[in-house]
Amino acid sequence: MDATVKIARFVAETKYEKIPAKALETAKTAVMDCLGVALAGSKEECAKICAEIARQEGAKEEATVIGQGFKSSALHAALANGTAAHAMDFDHSFTLMGQPTAPIIPALISLGDALGVSGRRILEAYVAGYEVTAKLCYSLRDSSHDGWHAPSTLGSFGAAAACAKLLGLDAEQTEMALGVAASMAGGIVANFGTMTKPLHVALGARNGVLAAKLALSGYTANAKAIEGGFGFYKNFHPSAPIHDEPFEELGKSYGLLTDGIRIKPYPCGGLTHQAIDAVLDFRAQHGLTADRVESINVDVTKHTFERIIFRVPQSGIQGKFCMPYLLARAIIDGRVSLDHFTDSAVRDPDVLKLAERIQMNLDANLKAIDAGGRPCRVTLRLKDGQTLTREVQHAKGGPEIPMTPGELKGKFIECARQAINDGAARRALESIERLETLDNIRPLCQLLAG
Repeated sequence: MDATVKIARFVAETKYEKIPAKALETAKTAVMDCLGVALAGSKEECAKICAEIARQEGAKEEATVIGQGFKSSALHAALANGTAAHAMDFDHSFTLMGQPTAPIIPALISLGDALGVSGRRILEAYVAGYEVTAKLCYSLRDSSHDGWHAPSTLGSFGAAAACAKLLGLDAEQTEMALGVAASMAGGIVANFGTMTKPLHVALGARNGVLAAKLALSGYTANAKAIEGGFGFYKNFHPSAPIHDEPFEELGKSYGLLTDGIRIKPYPCGGLTHQAIDAVLDFRAQHGLTADRVESINVDVTKHTFERIIFRVPQSGIQGKFCMPYLLARAIIDGRVSLDHFTDSAVRDPDVLKLAERIQMNLDANLKAIDAGGRPCRVTLRLKDGQTLTREVQHAKGGPEIPMTPGELKGKFIECARQAINDGAARRALESIERLETLDNIRPLCQLLAG
């Protein structure tokens, strides 16, 4: 198996002109979603802490720290911007393994701002990084990925590939960048529901910038650090069968076309979204209120059961991974939105009273019907004896049930307003919508600074 060689060759040979137009449009949507979410996330405590550390370091002022009003080095900015992008768990995901592509845009915006690159080069590098990550995911499609958080493991490779492209590394240098990234990969699921979960994306972004910069400077690594004897596959997925055919498809098929991105309409763990969709639909169809609900049972897969772990949230972060809280919010408010994840919001007595009647259960018989399926079964019993049941495979926001262009723009503006004024938010959106025409992304980054 020569995965690293094939990846490096693809990255070095990727050209904007050869990328399918639809893939570039999806890439632009990904940039819009990520930057909007990062603006909102910049006001979260975890993002503020990382930004303050960057400020205290007093590094070279070359890259915008989103929403924080100052610049730092590309490395420090990537760490702070990656944290902001994942701080609210509102960033888009991939077909497999959650948000493995999440570090790519924070890495590229930070490095791209420092370099003063064009919008076309950002899109070109994003496509390279996304496709590398997608193929790595599919090479591990039979792995349970238990314990590891893909944004910090696979995401480090995707960000390194993207940054290698942005820096103009050749194939051999890109192999070195990937080898360096293999020794940086990490991130454990045990830290879900804490500030360290968004730090996983931050580390993936910073790792990508650092690995590519080291390789540009002549740093060496094992050219088979992904597939070699004691490499990434062997150490992180020792019992999983590794599929090498996805790497044959690099440059021939595009995951941005076949898989796309799955954009979140709700700022919480994506594994809860199918259940939220079902409950909101029940509420709309039947005019449900909390006093009519006897109980709600949600049957989920082992993957969901081990990650949506909180029964009664003690903080806003925990609320994002608490099925009873989320569904109670959906019933009472008819929405799940940014203001529902403060420490005070998750202690709302009316919401917690309803949450006591909501139970999440493990059902080993639930099976995904395709790679993008995240099955769950919602059974809602009313006090009048009526029972509503629905099994859901796909959440709104993915290719199966896409958000409208208006909804996507609305999400960006709602998020951006958390950190910048309305005028700046709209100018930033306009710039992103014509990203391929920007000669230099620095004016856009200036708008994102806050």
